[in-house]
Amino acid sequence: MDKDLLHLIKEIKGVKSIDQLENIKELSNAILRNKKREAMMTILAISEEMGKEEILNSIKDLSGYLESIVDKGEK
Repeated sequence: MDKDLLHLIKEIKGVKSIDQLENIKELSNAILRNKKREAMMTILAISEEMGKEEILNSIKDLSGYLESIVDKGEK
């Protein structure tokens, strides 16, 4: 578990009022933005080795997997 996630969990556990939830929302959005940047940098770093077609096929496979998870949750 990384440091940002541990900090977020600590903040969530310490919530004592509804007003504090806005701060937690901002923190979680910042963490999510950073994770997205890290993911994009990883894709860029491996793009020369993998190639565009392999990356796109991997994304298609993952999106199919995610859709199946969502479909199961809707039933």
